[in-house]
Parts: sequence; structure tokens; C-alpha cells
Amino acid sequence: MAELEFDPVDWITAGAIGEPGRRTFYVQARRGDEFVAIVVEKGQVAGIARLAQELLARVGVTVTPDDLDEKAQRVVDPVVSAWRGGSMNLGMDAEGDRFVLEIEALDSDDEPDLLDDQPTVARFWMSREQVVKLAAYAAYAVQAGARERCRLCGRPIDPVDGHVCPAMNGHGPLTA
Repeated sequence: MAELEFDPVDWITAGAIGEPGRRTFYVQARRGDEFVAIVVEKGQVAGIARLAQELLARVGVTVTPDDLDEKAQRVVDPVVSAWRGGSMNLGMDAEGDRFVLEIEALDSDDEPDLLDDQPTVARFWMSREQVVKLAAYAAYAVQAGARERCRLCGRPIDPVDGHVCPAMNGHGPLTA
């Protein structure tokens, strides 16, 4: 199993690029001249924000809106993704001074050669301050793409294509 390890990272973020409803989420990190971007799911970014806040709370740190540095934490575009992230773990040392985000590559049967020369696990070691910034921006990025919801069925309304509301026509597709 090939590994990529940034110990420590110089910069890390979890966010998205694109319009609401059509965004692609990434974890990006830099150490010196090394830079990596990993495609992840919106739920994984939300999970990073939630778990980071839970871990920080254990050491008496609360993430607030004042911790958000939108400009410094923004995903760097254009993005060249190394691979798609599968399982993710976030942990901290006993003192809550060092944190590690571990992302395993998603094994895709559709693209068996995708990971031939790529790492299959990435570990990003961070300071407490970096985790606070990561958590604040990840939470912001997830909320920033919130789409308007239909008042009848509660489903999101796509800003370009609209949406088919089952409550209005009784036979619309059951989409999220």
C-alpha cells in the first residue's frame, strides 16, 4: 500500500468548487512544493467539520465564525485530483496539539488502473490552529451551497433545471 504523508502540512482545506447542486468537493493540502487534491463527498466534508469540532471541544476549544478565513482556506482552482477519497479518519494526540486526517483511496472497479502509480493512503498532520481553520471552512463550504428547498415537498431546487415536484404532479421522479 503506497502512502502519502505530509508531516506536518503547511496548509490544508476541505471545500468545493462549482455552483450549488453541481459542486465537486475536495480535500487539498500543501507541504513545501508538494500539493495534493483528493475528490471527496459533501458528506465527508461535513463529517470533517463535525468531528474536528467534537475533538477540539474535548480540549476546550470552540470553533466560531471568527475562525473562518474564507480567502485563505478557499479551494485552489484549477484542481487536478490525485484520486477519489474513500474512508476517512480524523484523530488527535492525548494533549490535543497534533491532529491527523487520514484518507484512503476509493477502490473503483470501473477504473482499475487509476491507482497504479498513486498513493492509496494520505495522512495529513496538523496543528490545533490548522484544524480550527479546517473545521471552520469545511462547515462554511457545506452550508455555502445550500439550495432553495421546495415549500411543498422539501426537496432541493436546482438553480438551472428547477425540479419536478411530486406534490404538484403526483408522478415526478423520487430524487434527492
